[in-house]
Amino acid sequence: MPRLLAALRSFRKPLQSGYPRLVVLTDAARGYDLARQAVNCPKKAILIERTFGEKLTPCLGGKGRGPIRLATVLPHQARAGGLDGMHWPENRLRLRLRSKVGGLIETASAHRGLTIGKAQRLGIRAILISVAFPSQSPSANRPGAGRFKGTIRLALLQRAFPTCNLYALGGIQTTTTRQLAQSGLYGVALISGTKS
Repeated sequence: MPRLLAALRSFRKPLQSGYPRLVVLTDAARGYDLARQAVNCPKKAILIERTFGEKLTPCLGGKGRGPIRLATVLPHQARAGGLDGMHWPENRLRLRLRSKVGGLIETASAHRGLTIGKAQRLGIRAILISVAFPSQSPSANRPGAGRFKGTIRLALLQRAFPTCNLYALGGIQTTTTRQLAQSGLYGVALISGTKS
C-alpha cells in the first residue's frame, strides 16, 4: 500500500473536488472484513461498503476519525447509519432520480461512457470506471463487464468528461497506478489492496 500511495502522489489532475485519490471497496464474500479494512484504510481515502442488499455495518469510529465512509444504500439509510454519503452501482443509478441526496457525498460506478454521461447529468462527479486492467475479480469477469480499458482508453474517457473525477477500478496495483499517473485520471479504486 505505501508504494501505491506514493504512485498516487504523482497524479496530475487537480484536486478540485477535495476527494481523495484512493477509493477502497469492501467485498465480504471474498474475505475482506469491513472492520479490518476500516483500520487498514488510509485516512485520506474513501471507503465504500458494498452491502449487496445486506444490512449496513454499524459505523466504525464516527465521522472524521478515519476514511470518508460511503455505502451502496439510499440517502435515508446513509444518514441513519452516520455515513458521509453513498455509492451508486451502475445498475442502481436509476434510483438516484427519486432520491434526496442533499449534503451527502456521492460516487457511482460505470462500465461505459453512456453511464458516465448519465451520472454526470445527475450531478455525480466521482465515478469509478471498470474494468481498468485485467483482474481476477469475479465481478470483472462476469457478463456485461466488458473488456478491460487500459491506460489509453481511460485517458480518453477522462478527456471526454473533464468535469468528472474518474477512478480506475480493476487490476489496480503499484505498476498500473504508475502507468495511470500521466493519464489525466483522478485516482484509483481497489479491493485487494487493504486485505491483511
